[in-house]
Amino acid sequence: MTVLKQIAIDKGWEFKQASHLNNSTASSFLPVSQFPTVAHIDLLHHGLIPDPYIDDNETKCLWVNEADWTYRTLDFPRVDLGDRNTRAVLVFEGLDTVVDVSLGEEHILFSKNMHLPQRVDVTALLKNIQIQTKASLELRFRSAPAYAREEKTRIGYRAPNETDVHFGGPERLFLRKAQYHWGWDWGPAINTSGPWKPIYLQIYQKRIDELLVRQKVSPDLSFAVISVRGSIEHGSLREKVTVNVQSPTGTYLHASSLMASDGRFEVEITVQNPQLWYPHSHGEQPLFKIFVEIPGYDKKTQHIGLRRLQLLQHSLKDTTGTAFVFEINNLRMFLGGSCWIPGDFMLPRLNRKSYSDWLRLAKSGNQTMIRVWGGGIVESDDFYDICDQEGILIWQDFLFACGNYPASPDFLRNVEVEARSQLRRVGHHASLVLWAGNNEDYLLADRFGWDIDYSDEKGPWDQTNFPAREIYERLLPRLVEELGGDVPYWRSSPYGGSHSNDRTIGDTHVWDVWHGKLSAYQDYKAYTSRFISEFGFESCPSLRTLHRAITVPAERHAQSRFFDIHDKGPGHTRRYPMYMGENFRFRMNPLRDFVYCTQFLQAEAMAYAYNCWRREFRGPEQEYCAGVLVWQLNDIWPGTSWALVDHGLQCKPAFFITKRALSKVVVGMERTVTKQAPYIVTGYPPEKHKLNIWAVNGTVQTLKVTLKLCAFDIQSGSWVALASELEEHWLELEPNRTTEVMAISIPNPDNTVVAAYLDDSETSERLARWISWPEPLRLLHLCPDLHITTQVADSGDKVLLSTNAPAKGVTILVPLSESGEDAVFEDNFVDLVPGETVTIGVSSLNGRKVQTRFLYDWEMDEGFEL
Repeated sequence: MTVLKQIAIDKGWEFKQASHLNNSTASSFLPVSQFPTVAHIDLLHHGLIPDPYIDDNETKCLWVNEADWTYRTLDFPRVDLGDRNTRAVLVFEGLDTVVDVSLGEEHILFSKNMHLPQRVDVTALLKNIQIQTKASLELRFRSAPAYAREEKTRIGYRAPNETDVHFGGPERLFLRKAQYHWGWDWGPAINTSGPWKPIYLQIYQKRIDELLVRQKVSPDLSFAVISVRGSIEHGSLREKVTVNVQSPTGTYLHASSLMASDGRFEVEITVQNPQLWYPHSHGEQPLFKIFVEIPGYDKKTQHIGLRRLQLLQHSLKDTTGTAFVFEINNLRMFLGGSCWIPGDFMLPRLNRKSYSDWLRLAKSGNQTMIRVWGGGIVESDDFYDICDQEGILIWQDFLFACGNYPASPDFLRNVEVEARSQLRRVGHHASLVLWAGNNEDYLLADRFGWDIDYSDEKGPWDQTNFPAREIYERLLPRLVEELGGDVPYWRSSPYGGSHSNDRTIGDTHVWDVWHGKLSAYQDYKAYTSRFISEFGFESCPSLRTLHRAITVPAERHAQSRFFDIHDKGPGHTRRYPMYMGENFRFRMNPLRDFVYCTQFLQAEAMAYAYNCWRREFRGPEQEYCAGVLVWQLNDIWPGTSWALVDHGLQCKPAFFITKRALSKVVVGMERTVTKQAPYIVTGYPPEKHKLNIWAVNGTVQTLKVTLKLCAFDIQSGSWVALASELEEHWLELEPNRTTEVMAISIPNPDNTVVAAYLDDSETSERLARWISWPEPLRLLHLCPDLHITTQVADSGDKVLLSTNAPAKGVTILVPLSESGEDAVFEDNFVDLVPGETVTIGVSSLNGRKVQTRFLYDWEMDEGFEL
């Protein structure tokens, strides 16, 4: 009897270039810097390429993308297989991407799918290798771009025009490799190659294979059924298998023993009154542990959370279309969060801590959903484990993005094996709540006129100029139905209705602001839809991060070549001045002011979006908007993008805007037009004397709150009287919805800010605040004697802010003259009014001083330090 043994193949690895580019750099074998690895990591380690993330080094490294690379180890373990029933299987968890593999003198594998693990039985080969022979394992990687171009020629590109592809060339569509490696509008073109995931040798006689653990909770939540099925590799006709279930408290709830029939087994386990798994916004995350064992041979474990999941698309009151709302454990939820791009181009550099830092940061920002975007990867097991533990829901795209993919028979077979593998690997996670077929492929079909008849549900489509419908409407839904459990499938993101971006059905991507029509961010309200799964607004990273990216002092300004290189967003040089010029007075230089202005702009756009869209979650059958996911949470390099958090894990002001907007309780305000200027004159803005006020209760309990209103003159800081009956109101907020509160008139609205506060009526705890300013902000004149008082508490863990007059966009930071990274602030980018002190928690300040920035501070003091 042999218990499965796993031997890591991670020693003695070396690499070299197998082509002759860049003067044959690394033409002889060199030791790798780590394992797993890719060529860029090893070349950086040996100083053979500059860091492509820095200055203009990206183009100096492009040759690496086109080169062939060989990896080998001469330290392949010698094993005595002994018993004739013992098997030896080489496991490659991930090979990036086009590779021939040899063991000793034998070719054992060809693979061309980065996303697909491979298993190769080498039993006979190892038995034939002489004991005294030192076996080698060699991986010969071909240039992925070159191979993809060959595949494009072989299969044929169906789209009417080769420009009908966004980012990279159309060849990327023909190779199952992370699509962002060809370059995107938020990062460079770094097309990696190498053994990017672990390699190991498994020695066993019998093995559990195709283990699938799924769960289903009853409609009344009184019981759950856990199903466990799988197969036994090299098992006998009637193989004994044991299945045990351990509760979150450690109690064993079930122990079963069964005999596998024809190598397959299946069992269902009922759990009465189960501890249910919730997203962090609504409850705890208890996890059950499933043990499956072939006694004496193999044992596998999985964690699973029990939760009832529904994607509801019911009709809505007083409007056309249908809802798109996720229901967890019979609670309909407004879900706010962000989209996730891969955390690095050189993926082996990521580890569990990397994922934990990012995901816990998202959770600290009150984000309940992360959309894993289809141009990257189905993330590591660590990613999904952490989301299970932290209560973060996952919208998972299948790995297709922004292109017209082929659907030849061999391509479809490759996709099917890949999709089956990923569904089995991550499909059991409680955090996973949706599989989407792709990112924006139907959107491009609408835009470029590919063959797309939404009423045609039959096809076939493989001979049309949009053949990938075979993937999204036949192959993937069939596989999700077979393997996905209760997780629903959605054809694309966006998708629904009469066209892909229909605002009345399904989800939408809102890009007419910033991209497209370049609509004002004040128009976000006009783009309200059932679920906004992507929208965004660009801004610079922190000054510290930019200084790391641009090492040449003369290039550290907003109109430099190096700055442009680190902003891949098309048209950014026009968009920034246009949007800022419409809204507020701005400065392009020095760089510190441009950074502040772009971050201010992004934050204001986010405030408008979340303010109007969360308002539209109004209760049962009135879920006019049930989710908002901003593009994007993270940055992949130290550049300018739509990220809420930059590459150095520095939170931009927009992060804090979204954090407050996704709080359990929110108060919102909107100024509305009450009078237009006479038609005969131009250049005069409309009057906005009316202020609408509402409150959001995101809890499941009715809340008794007190609404307090006060107003101040912007230039003097003086208190402005409101009608006495408006200054304090006692309200009952119904659970899980928005309540419209009142509309008031604003005295002298062009020069008045109105502050609203929601306090708990019983405890007086402040639950929410919002400051309403007249717009456009470029017309404002602040108090000439505006002074913000900043005080660090003696304990060093709090910063106290107060002001003598209204101040907009107040940001605190540790100046560059203080060494180290910036401190970590619990909140930031706040508007201040007289008569209050805003307290912000801080860590990692370590006795350093704090500096304050606010809108137009450059007009008041040219001598401030940063």
